[in-house]
Amino acid sequence: MSNERIDALRKAVDTNPDDVLLRLVLAESLVTAEQVEEALDQYVVLLDKDGLPEDQFVPVGELAAANGRLALLRSLLETARQKGVVEGTGRLQQLVDTMISERSGVKIKVGPEEQTPFEADTLKETTTFDQVGGMEEIKRVIHRMVILPLSRPELYEKYGRKSGGGVLLYGPPGCGKTLLARATAGECGLPFINVRIEDVMDPYMGVSERNLHAVFERARANSPCVLFLDELDALAFARHKHGGSEARRLVDVLLQELDAIGSDNDGLLVLAATNAPWDVDEAMLRPGRFDRVIFVPPPDEPARADILSVLVKDVPATGLDLKALAGQTPMFSGADLRALIERGVDRVIDEALANGGEPPLGMHHLADVLGAVKPSTLDWLHRARSYIEFANQSERYDDVAAYLKSRDVRRRLNRDSKS
Repeated sequence: MSNERIDALRKAVDTNPDDVLLRLVLAESLVTAEQVEEALDQYVVLLDKDGLPEDQFVPVGELAAANGRLALLRSLLETARQKGVVEGTGRLQQLVDTMISERSGVKIKVGPEEQTPFEADTLKETTTFDQVGGMEEIKRVIHRMVILPLSRPELYEKYGRKSGGGVLLYGPPGCGKTLLARATAGECGLPFINVRIEDVMDPYMGVSERNLHAVFERARANSPCVLFLDELDALAFARHKHGGSEARRLVDVLLQELDAIGSDNDGLLVLAATNAPWDVDEAMLRPGRFDRVIFVPPPDEPARADILSVLVKDVPATGLDLKALAGQTPMFSGADLRALIERGVDRVIDEALANGGEPPLGMHHLADVLGAVKPSTLDWLHRARSYIEFANQSERYDDVAAYLKSRDVRRRLNRDSKS
């Protein structure tokens, strides 16, 4: 295809932008000339103007999939469904699923006609509770509430209880909620599907809801498995606090998916995490949805010592008293402890550059930077205290209230308020 003809077609389309037949000829000419991206842009306009013939949906979809144009592929699928197109819709759905699977790293079953085996061995989570420092009480609670129903299904079946369900982990950021979720999947010997906000949220109307539904459908197809929804407050922001209809629709879809848990979703365990449980829609926390809510506090002193030992495991060090350091870092999250070690290592590197050699990390390096690292959990705990004082009528957050009343925590928060 000569550039002169394509240029002429471009000018003609610019002059007559509503002439869909002319635009279709331009798009096909661009494909022939291997100018695929521009051709796909023209197909987007054609689809928007309802000018793409139905028999072109699958060829254009395959072209879009080959060039990473997921938004166009989804639009083709949605338009085909709206028009009631039967032939080719399954192929478009398969292309969408394959693209999402490749981007997220989650392998899925693609349909009855062309079904791939579920590669459980490659998807099973390997993290276990042994790799989670401290938090022994929380591990016991999760073991009783989550792991036992999955590892001893015959016992629960005898008493009419099914495996699966919803568990919400909440607490300050950086305290190991995601790691706990992974370890829960590892303890159960199940695949772990981590759903991030960017995997669901989409600026186009209706796409976020379809993405969320697709996530649950894939998890159901590959159950038993653990589906983890991070930052639940972003997906399920309280409807009475949000005026937009789009956010309300997303909450409604999530409620519908959760209502299926325990009925046709036997073996599907949904874990979620949030730093702001009070911003999660109340309907999420009713029985049958996220009816098990677990507080993940900042690590206690033994847990901090465990975390520190993991953080310095591969760092050349000498004379470190991790137990003493753990005692000097109250209210530090795991992320705060990582920041402390990294700053200490920075001091070591500065020393190596100034004096030569490769000095090991020592307690004096960490003592030098200890005052510069503040526990990031304090802001969250202050907000939690304010919330619990005025809005804990349901007593859902009594575990947080008990934690805040402990002598050491109360003293630290009061001191922080005065400073």
